[in-house]
Amino acid sequence: MPFERRLTLDASAAEYVIDVANVVREPALGGERAADLARLSGLLDALAEFTRDPAVQVYAITDRSLLTDGRLTPEERQGLDRWYLEGLLEVLPRADDRILELADALELRVVSADNFLDFHRAYPWIPGNRDRFLRPFLNPDGVIGVRPRIMPVPPEWQVSRKEEEGLLLEAGVYRRWDRSAHRAVLSRDWRCPEADCPLFGSASRPSTALPRRRKSQVLCPTHGLPLADAGPRPSRAQVKVVMDGTVRGRFIVTAGEPLAVGRAPADGGVVLGTWIDDTEVESVSRTHVMVSYDGTGLSVVDERSANGTWVRRRRPAGDELVPLPHGALWHLRQGDSVVLHERLELLPSGRQFVFEEDPAEGTVGPRVSADAAGPTMMAVPWPPGQAPG
Repeated sequence: MPFERRLTLDASAAEYVIDVANVVREPALGGERAADLARLSGLLDALAEFTRDPAVQVYAITDRSLLTDGRLTPEERQGLDRWYLEGLLEVLPRADDRILELADALELRVVSADNFLDFHRAYPWIPGNRDRFLRPFLNPDGVIGVRPRIMPVPPEWQVSRKEEEGLLLEAGVYRRWDRSAHRAVLSRDWRCPEADCPLFGSASRPSTALPRRRKSQVLCPTHGLPLADAGPRPSRAQVKVVMDGTVRGRFIVTAGEPLAVGRAPADGGVVLGTWIDDTEVESVSRTHVMVSYDGTGLSVVDERSANGTWVRRRRPAGDELVPLPHGALWHLRQGDSVVLHERLELLPSGRQFVFEEDPAEGTVGPRVSADAAGPTMMAVPWPPGQAPG
C-alpha cells in the first residue's frame, strides 16, 4: 500500500499520532463498509495536503481488536498484521491513553474526533486546547480532509484535580513526563523479553519507539513487560527540505555525526538535487552547510557557500533574515530555519525537545577548527524584496 511510507514508530521522526481503529471504523468518513482501511489512506492523504508534506510521518496506533475485525477484508487484516510485524503499527488493548502519552511526551499533534473526556484530569492541557488536535471530516465531494479543532471544556469538576490525580496515580494511569525523563529514555536502546516483539525485540534494529513508564520501570507498550537496557543509543533529530513552502524531503541527523548538505556533498552527505529543481541546485554549493546535533540542539555552519546562507527567525512582528558568515556556527532555536536560496530552506523538527532549553536568542560563535572563521553575528534583517544569492 503506497501510503505505508507515512507510517513510523520512530519517536524522533513522527509529527502526528493517529488512532487507526477510530478512523477505520468511522462511517462518517465515507465508504459503505462498517470498517474500511481506505479511510486511513484518505486521512493520510488529507494530512499530507494539510501539512504540504507528501511524506508526513505519522505514529499509528490501534486497538488489538482491529486486527481480527471480520468487517475488514482478509487482505486488509493481512496488511495490518504486516505493519505490526514490521514495526509500523503499535497494537494495544486500548489506544486512547497511549495516544495522549505520546502527545504529551513527544509533543505530537493528535488527529482524532474523540474528545478524550476520560483523560482531561490526567492531561490538564486538553480542555480548551486550540493547537494540538485535528479533526478528520468528509468534504461534500467525498474526499477526506482535516482541520484544527478546539477541545471542549467539560463542566465543573466533580472531584478536585489533585484528588483525581491521586486516584490515577494509584491506578498507575497518570503519567507526566518531564523533558529530561523522555530524553534519557530515548537515549537508550531497550530490549523486550519477548524475542519476537516488533518494537523492542530485535538487536539488529535499534528501538526508536517510545517505551512506557510506570514509576521507576520502563515497559514495553505491546507486552507490558519491563524492558532491559541494552546500552546507549545516539539521539537523533529530523530536518525537512522545504521548497516553495512544500516539504520535498527529510533527513535525520545523529548526535555526534555532522552531516554535509548541498548540491553534491561527498562522504554520504545529503544530496539536495534528489528533491529540488535544477535551477535551485545551481544556486546551492557542492557542500553548502554542515548540520550537527548534540543531543539537545541543532547547529549549522556555512561551508563557504558561493551564494550565502541565512537564518530565518520567526518573530511576532514578522520574519527576520540574518546572514550567516562563512565558518560561523549558529545554534538553532525553536522557530529558526536555514535559508539556502529564496525558495529553499532547511526546517528542523518543530517539536520543542529537539532544541536546547535555553531562553537566550539564537547564538553564533566560531566553529572549533583551525580554518574556521569566528566573526561576530550581525542581526541585520534581510531588506524587503531582496532575495539571497
